[in-house]
Amino acid sequence: MIGLLFLFAAADFATPRAGPINSFGDWAVACDNVRVCEMTSLIPENEESDGSDSGASFSIARAAGPSGGFFFEISTNGGVAGPVSVRIDGNRIVEGNVANHGMTLAGEAADRIVAAMANGKRLTLNWKAGKEVAHASLTGSAAALRFIDAEQRRAGTVTAAVAKGTKPASAVPPVAPLPKVPSVAPSGAAAKVTPALIKTMRSLSGCETEDGQSSDPITGNAIGGGKTLVLLPCGAGAYNFSTVPFVVTAGKPAIARFDSPPGWTMAEGTPNLVNADWDAKLGRLGSYEKARGLGDCGSSETYVWDGMMFRLIEATQMGECRGSINWLTIWRATPVR
Repeated sequence: MIGLLFLFAAADFATPRAGPINSFGDWAVACDNVRVCEMTSLIPENEESDGSDSGASFSIARAAGPSGGFFFEISTNGGVAGPVSVRIDGNRIVEGNVANHGMTLAGEAADRIVAAMANGKRLTLNWKAGKEVAHASLTGSAAALRFIDAEQRRAGTVTAAVAKGTKPASAVPPVAPLPKVPSVAPSGAAAKVTPALIKTMRSLSGCETEDGQSSDPITGNAIGGGKTLVLLPCGAGAYNFSTVPFVVTAGKPAIARFDSPPGWTMAEGTPNLVNADWDAKLGRLGSYEKARGLGDCGSSETYVWDGMMFRLIEATQMGECRGSINWLTIWRATPVR
């Protein structure tokens, strides 16, 4: 393990700095830590109030770097399959085929859609014969594209979507590599979680006594190096279940350490995972906090264990509760064993 840690530069151990996230009109947009960006459509507030359904969500992603291209993705709510056209303000832009509740376009097709969006008002998905089956407002889409131009350092270059200029593509910064973090493969046998151990963890957790009660047995998961991960219940609501993570070593529990705190970390710094899940096969610990039951807003984090603490390898966020279940990625890292 010491040899593995030695291979990583000190920069890889720095606290993760998530990319920016924002919203403009009826679009949310974010970039991750290596400037891969994505924007997604939101239900306009006037439509949300009357309970209407747009029929699909529309997203645009762009890779970083001088040659970074666009990807246009449609996720339908069912009932749409087969040949369709994408239209802006009634004008047919491209044609495609919806399968498995979605469609992704890249290259020239995606470029044509993005170019038309900047000055458009309404984006629709239509049957090939013309009938509309889904729609999105384009209010704010130009500002979201400009946000991506700025974050990817392509404003003023020929590669910009909105903030175009005369600078060559070579003026855009090259693609940055993902940071690498060490990851220990789960191994060994989990420690037995006894009533005495649970009592000690409850006293350390800061949870109210009644919040720490659970009708299900509390068990542990071996995470390697003779250590056991235990998720101690710490309250539940209609659609969120909270736990405080402990690492047990030689029978002694300690609150787990994180390089980036989970979304519901307590005021005193105690990490609080929501709807936590441990994937023993991949060695990944997930937290998924829904801001409301529909799941159209919230945040999520995924961590790996490096032998001393849990390190963030992915984070997503959606701050607008307006129909999008496409939470935007703001951090990524590569786990290495």
